[in-house]
Amino acid sequence: MKRPLALLLALAGALAPPSPARAAADGGEAVSTARAAFLAGRYDDAESAWRYLSELGVAAPEPEANLSLTLRDKGQHEAATAQWLKASLLEGADGFAWNQRAWSYLATGRQREARDAFTRALDRSSTTATQAEANVGLGLSYILDAKPKAADAPLRRAGLSGPYAISVSAQLTAEAATMTGERQTVLTYLRQAVEIDPANNEALRGLAKALADAGDNRAAWRAYKKILSLDPKDTEARKHYEKAGSFVTGDLDAAAGVRRVARPVLDPDRTDQAMAADTRAIRVGLYGAPDGRPAVLTRAYVMANSAFKVTSVSHGTMRDNGRPFDQWEIDFRPENGLVEVRDAARNILFTSKTPFAFMPDAKRGSVLIKTAVITDPIGVDPGDREMRGGVEVVPNPWGFRLVQVAPVEQYLIGVVSLVMPIDSPPQALRAQAVVSRTAAYWASENRDETLERCDLLDDDSTQRTIGVSGEMSSAAQAVADTEGIALALKGRAARVMQHGDSGGTTEDGAETGEPGLEHLASVQDSSKPSIPWRTPVELEKYTHEAPPEGLYSESAAVSTPNSSRWMRILDARDLRKRVERRKDLGVIRRLRVAGRSPTGRVRAIEVTGADGTAMYTGRKEIEELLGPGSLRSTLFTVQPLMDGKRVARVILWGAGTGNGLGFPRAGALGQASLGVGWREIVRHYFPRLEVKDFLHPTAELVIPPGVGPYRRTRDFHKQKKNK
Repeated sequence: MKRPLALLLALAGALAPPSPARAAADGGEAVSTARAAFLAGRYDDAESAWRYLSELGVAAPEPEANLSLTLRDKGQHEAATAQWLKASLLEGADGFAWNQRAWSYLATGRQREARDAFTRALDRSSTTATQAEANVGLGLSYILDAKPKAADAPLRRAGLSGPYAISVSAQLTAEAATMTGERQTVLTYLRQAVEIDPANNEALRGLAKALADAGDNRAAWRAYKKILSLDPKDTEARKHYEKAGSFVTGDLDAAAGVRRVARPVLDPDRTDQAMAADTRAIRVGLYGAPDGRPAVLTRAYVMANSAFKVTSVSHGTMRDNGRPFDQWEIDFRPENGLVEVRDAARNILFTSKTPFAFMPDAKRGSVLIKTAVITDPIGVDPGDREMRGGVEVVPNPWGFRLVQVAPVEQYLIGVVSLVMPIDSPPQALRAQAVVSRTAAYWASENRDETLERCDLLDDDSTQRTIGVSGEMSSAAQAVADTEGIALALKGRAARVMQHGDSGGTTEDGAETGEPGLEHLASVQDSSKPSIPWRTPVELEKYTHEAPPEGLYSESAAVSTPNSSRWMRILDARDLRKRVERRKDLGVIRRLRVAGRSPTGRVRAIEVTGADGTAMYTGRKEIEELLGPGSLRSTLFTVQPLMDGKRVARVILWGAGTGNGLGFPRAGALGQASLGVGWREIVRHYFPRLEVKDFLHPTAELVIPPGVGPYRRTRDFHKQKKNK
């Protein structure tokens, strides 16, 4: 029976020093206890464990440093600083330890001492990431100390030394330039920050304001539109968006750079590609909106690439004389609730209050939807789109919604093309085709019954598509090569998830608390198996440093630095505004992680204000708090900076992009670049699922579930050098 940690602590001072073997055993138990408490957000228990290890005199695993991070996460910043003071003075203390000591000083308003520690960190740093972090800290300390000119040099060095710090260093450079009134410098660096990391919403906000202040209303309107597309609930951004828009002359769609397509490009008579044998259809809601349904339209134009008919369940064939490239108008009349369809001369062809569909006669038929007028375009891609198959118009009291009705194999070409980059390895495209097909199959079998009867939307809620205009021939080949093959659980299409970059380890579906994801396993996204993090220090280093050697994503030529490691600096005033959407807590006094999964992903965050406390649980709520539409992942660590008793800023260091569940596209691209086949790729990320040929249901399973058969022998870092 294990001895309770509390008893160990009570006896620690009374008993003689334990033997080395006894100390090692007790130390191992204390580390396990501390880790479990840290994951659960029980920081008092974690603190006791690390204090016990410190009293044992155990050098590893860095009890003072781990105690400091535990105290920081409790909100005890002065106590955390004292422990980092000890940790940084130990023999072998590196730049990371000195950086954390500096952040502790900065958290308590001791800018001069922070600068001294950041300078020591530069001397002790062995990696460019640590050097870049120290320079970011130096720059920020000068800004907080109202010395913006002095911030310029270290921030420039940060942008040069570390790719993960470029965006945030540019953001801070712009802040320093704002303090000195250098408007052009502000615009230059904010543009750079957003270009390097489009998810840096703080820089985007600053850019929108700077553009408006400079009188560039068109550009400001576009920037505020982007902010609203990320966070439609941002009332302040909406106010500025409408104000800037009132000064924009001409076509607003042209000002926004909306995608326009003149006529269908899909050749209905193409013969070089065989038609898929699988003809099962899928219904895709077009112009997906933030409310989880297709957007409501009041007008749109349609054009088919072949002769077409207009059919209705209620009335049968309504028109059978549609010609290729005829442009017809769909127009909602609010005075009578009718949807009118007109020809190019604006002659009314028919009216309807019930659903009807434009169905091309050709097997490779498509319908182009042009110049859609959307009742609320915020968060909706309003661009033209050519969709394979037919398009159904579903009237409602406010206008109409559009639904693509197409063979699933044809639909998948646009999905795989859009989600994977040009020149992707064929095996990665095939793996993506299998995953996308699985998502489509599952969606069609588990859709909510609505008036539109959509299986899924064309936005990012499941998997995005813009149709033919985004298609690649290589993606079409990958879909054809894997026709009918999908991932199955107990013989049926499984619910699969996908994301951009795992950060190194995918998440276990059972850890999300969401039912129906238990079959998604946590796997290492790396060719070099590594020991999972055991301590807060190991997790902190993981999010601060460059990705470890061997990650598959690092072998993907298209992987961007910010997709694997990122940094954000949040203003507590913005956090408070988002908190007030739920409850007014007053001035924010503390923000702490209240729970993590075993991979380190944040499960819950507790916000304490002067007037109460609120808990944010699950990825969606955490994103709503920290970065609506722009929080790259929940695998991050948190450093609050205080101004007296209130939180002034919150710094996040993070890894990965997306929910971390299932299929990481960067990892798949990396594996394919190393010569791994698509079957092994999907088996690696979905070891609990089977690969099944749904086109031939009586056939044996293609591949049973289990660990992939291949063995890793390649060192792709050496391969890179040889190229």
